[in-house]
Amino acid sequence: MSNVDSLDLVIIGGGLAGLTTATLLARSGKTVTLFEQSSKEIGGRARTTVIDGFYFNQGPHALFLTDAGDSVLKEIGIHYTGGIAASKAYLIIGGKKHEVPAEYSRLSGKSNESSGESIDSQFFNSLAKIDFSELENVTVQEWLDKNIHDKNFAEIVKTLVRLNTYGNDPDIQSIGSALRQIYVGSRSGDMYVDGGWQTFVDGLLTAAKNANARIIMGKKATKVKRADPSGWLITLSDKTQVSAKIVVMAAGPKEIYSLFDDNERPEVLSKAAKEAKPIRLVCLDVALSSLPDKDTLFALGIDRPLYFSVHSTHAKLAPEGGALIHVAKYLGTSIEPKPREDQPELEEILDLLQPGWRQVLVKKRPLPNMVVSNALVTAAVGGLAGRPDPKIADNLYVVGDWVGKEGLVSNASFASAKRAAQLILNE
Repeated sequence: MSNVDSLDLVIIGGGLAGLTTATLLARSGKTVTLFEQSSKEIGGRARTTVIDGFYFNQGPHALFLTDAGDSVLKEIGIHYTGGIAASKAYLIIGGKKHEVPAEYSRLSGKSNESSGESIDSQFFNSLAKIDFSELENVTVQEWLDKNIHDKNFAEIVKTLVRLNTYGNDPDIQSIGSALRQIYVGSRSGDMYVDGGWQTFVDGLLTAAKNANARIIMGKKATKVKRADPSGWLITLSDKTQVSAKIVVMAAGPKEIYSLFDDNERPEVLSKAAKEAKPIRLVCLDVALSSLPDKDTLFALGIDRPLYFSVHSTHAKLAPEGGALIHVAKYLGTSIEPKPREDQPELEEILDLLQPGWRQVLVKKRPLPNMVVSNALVTAAVGGLAGRPDPKIADNLYVVGDWVGKEGLVSNASFASAKRAAQLILNE
């Protein structure tokens, strides 16, 4: 590539949002060039690592069926299989494993045999009557204080919010987006994907290349500036520059913020970068040659923000007889990880739920401060309605899990990619 190459449309970043945007635009006839900073791997946080026949996603990953991600993947023609994450649940309270109480029968994974509705069934059924958009600027805690008077069930709802959004900030998180996510999940379920999320990465990469998108690895964008009234100049990590009529940036708000000089940075980007509070997990991914307790497949902490799930029970992620487990602790946006304390805490949960796991251990991989999403959806910014639209300036777009009025986590990445492609094609 020459020092100054003139391109039609450039995408910066090869995660799910960048690859999806590239595929949709290239299929519609646009000449697309995507720059990925890694020289070896593409896919961002959706990459899957295979070790001894075990498929390690980067922490627990599930696809919400009938939501934006499922819809866009089907539109592109990416086929995948897996299993619906439906297991008998246990609760972790006071450092002990508990059966789910009868009044929460829906959570237990058992059908409700009593004549009346359980408390959680009443809650799930009530979601169909809620206008989630009216609750965007209400916090989780404010909504619970007003609507859930059973203190024990209020803790269950907080647990459901963590499970469905990965967020652990009830005092600032928007309840509107959280309840919508819980509602979607309760109606359609979420899928653990055979072969891990690399299935999506490989499918998108193949689809993009088949549509003649150009994928360039090992080149990181270091600066973006206005080249002329309708175009942009991009400086790359090898000091070369390219000009582009249209630029789509598929990265986090703070990373994109750093690409611009102060006098050229779009105001909406400055606001997004300032307000962004990343959602993070402490995670321990564990591969076992066999599962000591085949009954205990899923558990959630109530008094502590903990998660445990044997994903390989539902999807092809382990060799025959093996098990792949994700155990995690949800961090609030203001809570810093403490690796010396966090990993032993997660291993204690494994001791509780899968006693003897150390004797059948094949591989354990700690992820002490994993970013799940670049920005928690907060009530203060107006919930989903307060997130930036993909178009932030003339011929300049952003996509990712913090962009657009639709979806959380990966669904936001897919939805914003779809929206950005539509805006570009319409113009």
